[in-house]
Amino acid sequence: MGYLDFKGLVKKVDLKADGDVNILLTVAGEELRGKIEWLHEMIGDKVTASLDSAVVNYNIEINARTEKPIKTYRVDNGVVSEVKPEGEQLSMDLGLLKEKIEIKQQPAEIELSIIEEFILSGLAPTYEDLDYDFVSFSQRLAGGETYMKLASELGISSGKIVEKIDEYRKRVAPSAAAWHEWMESQGVAPSAAAEPVPVSEEGNAGEADSIEGKSEGSKSAQEGNGDGDGFTPEWESGSSQSAGDSVNGSDQDHIDPAGSEDVDKEELDAFILADRPIFAEVEYNGQPVPFPDLLEKRLKENKVWREIANENGMTSGQLSSRYNVYRKLAAKKMKDGGGAA
Repeated sequence: MGYLDFKGLVKKVDLKADGDVNILLTVAGEELRGKIEWLHEMIGDKVTASLDSAVVNYNIEINARTEKPIKTYRVDNGVVSEVKPEGEQLSMDLGLLKEKIEIKQQPAEIELSIIEEFILSGLAPTYEDLDYDFVSFSQRLAGGETYMKLASELGISSGKIVEKIDEYRKRVAPSAAAWHEWMESQGVAPSAAAEPVPVSEEGNAGEADSIEGKSEGSKSAQEGNGDGDGFTPEWESGSSQSAGDSVNGSDQDHIDPAGSEDVDKEELDAFILADRPIFAEVEYNGQPVPFPDLLEKRLKENKVWREIANENGMTSGQLSSRYNVYRKLAAKKMKDGGGAA
């Protein structure tokens, strides 16, 4: 039984007179490296295919007069909040009637992987009319579960669960774009572009779909894009802010605010590799994260941080936020003269 998993572009769909539908897919050569033989063996075979768009299309409300977005967003330490337009805020303060603004819709798109990372960070907003555990959905889809299985557990159709997830992704898309832009400015975000991209009438900017030909089930298209290091943590970018999720639900106010800022990076790396400190409060799934082992693995095997995160069942944001705290604790320990962890 063959199995193939690759990304491609839906180029053409033809409905034939006999009722059959021909779908033309274009796939980059590197996507099929080592898989061509398997694909060739499937010629003439019946297969089960699942298509999941690798981009999310949504609309941005634009002021027709100023050509600027109606809604803007501010990000503070990874938390996204909507900013009231200056005129609207003034009208609210003074109790004045709101100015009537002509609004137009501008199509935009964002990479699905960015939205999924935003959801998995735990920072995405929730909505009363979409009362589902979308974080759990994203985790399970990333783990290879199918929309059909999620729907079956909820007692609804697979089409309905896809509709709900798609609606949620579109709603959080503007917040995800702002979050990702902030993450990039801090040096901790994947390098994929998150700036909302206006879509032309031809729609050619966002036609890349995740294509899966397989014998059973389906798999999420959000499996990381393997670009560069995936993230550059704050200690390598010079930023003093952490991002991603918190550790143990805490803002870590007890951490020395000087942290590792006044400690040489190479000296701290050497201390971590030599003394191998482990801190119980820096944990994931109830277990302390073995950062000395992870750092050693990265250096010895020339791994990128996204690979390290994926291998340990974390998103880059989850790993980064914990490592930021870990290095501050390690720096404090080093300055205090080492000793037992």
